[in-house]
Amino acid sequence: MVRYSALEKASSKHPHDWGRAMASAMTKLAEAARIDGRDLQHDFLFGEELRLRIDEDNDGVMVELTWAPPETGGAPEDSVA
Repeated sequence: MVRYSALEKASSKHPHDWGRAMASAMTKLAEAARIDGRDLQHDFLFGEELRLRIDEDNDGVMVELTWAPPETGGAPEDSVA
């Protein structure tokens, strides 16, 4: 199964400050899929299910965004970009 995952640090523990980290993680996620040979544009993610995980990290949080392309047909495996 293929799964793409990206991590990004947000320097604040306040949710309204996490947008930049989430956007950066999404960019990394798409880039990992492109490196893997997928012709992926941002609009290909419309309607797709993405998993978001937020973990506390010192003064901020770590944002993890994960996407398992539909052809995998199952639960995502662990792999982080």
